[in-house]
Amino acid sequence: MPSDLADILKKNRIIPIAVFDRTDDALKICELLLENGMNVLEITLRTKAALECIDAAVKRFPEMTVGAGSLLSMDSMRGAEDRGARFFVSPCLDPEILDYSFSRGLLYIPGTATPTEIHTALKKTGIIKIFPSSSLGGPEYIKAVAAPFRMMEFWVVPTGGINEKNYREYLKIDRVVACGMSYPVEEKLVKDGDFKTLSERMKILSAG
Repeated sequence: MPSDLADILKKNRIIPIAVFDRTDDALKICELLLENGMNVLEITLRTKAALECIDAAVKRFPEMTVGAGSLLSMDSMRGAEDRGARFFVSPCLDPEILDYSFSRGLLYIPGTATPTEIHTALKKTGIIKIFPSSSLGGPEYIKAVAAPFRMMEFWVVPTGGINEKNYREYLKIDRVVACGMSYPVEEKLVKDGDFKTLSERMKILSAG
């Protein structure tokens, strides 16, 4: 699966990062993403409804690559795995989740910020998240921190502070396979039911 996901991300270049309170909203967002040529979605485990949303999205839209984000424990990892999530993302590097996912052939994208964390993560995963990217120094930081690992095969997903104004700068970096962004699935707009604005954002991003 890791190589498969990398191929999917190379085509999408964006991982929409969503927060849902209702399964209906998750399904509507999946529908809009597919209509706009995007088939990846990270549903963060920040609400009580998150696991239900993952389950519903996976079952209704098998063509979507649905992942679980904001994983902070093995319980959340197992819960997302049981509901069919295809990839798993944390804001931090969790050694227990890293070991578990590696042993089961699951793709865990840990959050890393330092060379030590990157080195630890790359022993057991081929895609890492650098978070919070903009606060750490943006594209220049990613170039600098990835440079010592140039002989290793891996991809980077910058996340944190990335928007419609700066995402192209990140995508120019060789190691960056995709950017994690809340912009195309902004929580407030989802709650307000402003799907027209969200669809317009998705269309712009999918057009590059």
